[in-house]
Amino acid sequence: MQWNATVFEAKGLTKRYGPACALQEINMRIRPGEIYGCIGENGAGKTTLMRIIGGLVHPTSGEISLFGISDRSQLHAVRQQIGFLIDTPGLYPHLNAEQNLAFYCHNYGITDQRRIAGVLEQVSLSDTGNKKVSEYSLGMRQRLGLAIALLNQPQFLVLDEPINGLDPSGIIELRNILEHLAKENGVAILISSHFLNELQLLATTFGFMHKGRLIHEISARELLKTGGTRICVQTSDPAATAEILKRELQIAEISMTSAGDVYISKESTDMEKLMSVLLRHSISIQGIHLSTPNLENYYMDLIGGNS
Repeated sequence: MQWNATVFEAKGLTKRYGPACALQEINMRIRPGEIYGCIGENGAGKTTLMRIIGGLVHPTSGEISLFGISDRSQLHAVRQQIGFLIDTPGLYPHLNAEQNLAFYCHNYGITDQRRIAGVLEQVSLSDTGNKKVSEYSLGMRQRLGLAIALLNQPQFLVLDEPINGLDPSGIIELRNILEHLAKENGVAILISSHFLNELQLLATTFGFMHKGRLIHEISARELLKTGGTRICVQTSDPAATAEILKRELQIAEISMTSAGDVYISKESTDMEKLMSVLLRHSISIQGIHLSTPNLENYYMDLIGGNS
């Protein structure tokens, strides 16, 4: 595959359920080797987008293309090159890992049984033996779901919340697997996750969805250039803290997250002066630290989470 080609493209993609609009005029493009992090609150439209890519849902208007193919009659065949992990993995609880994978090999027309051992090794499930899936932890089921998605050696992976249930070592393993697939094999990856700090370590591009709209896209490199270091102050009364700092230190730009953290540009003041003012006004400081640009703050700024 050419690395400058387009793996997935959406043009004016819209999905309505009666009067409700799950997706509104989505325009998106994903290229080989790109890890596209899809970010948004529950109900933002992420899963609906992934279901449309998988052919599980049909758009109301607009179109998608996969590997340059947009003809609906040809999209089913093209989807053979895609690995999906959407919603809960479709697993048979009374079967073990190898038996589950053998079933999907039969469905996909995969005759090389070595693929089963290969993907089990990739997701660190080689030693599960005859243990039935009903006895698996949530993290193990997620990894087996990923193994199924990798069976057909896909050129495009669509992963909806794959980190759910994974322990820290499992998250690191998943990140290493996906980075290798993208960098070495040119696999394009569309991934959603509520673990934004982890997604920031993995994705090369971020798309922010809100109420069915794709409101912004930015590369990982551009994200790091969006702002300087900020001072984060945690107090029991963030609103009063922000007002005091504006009045006493003449700081115009103060933001406050929904969690109550108060952010000030490091260039606006110094730490000693800031703490002196707050202590003079009997503001109890629960925490104070320096914060570099991160995905969570950027997202909250975009959707109006700051006041």
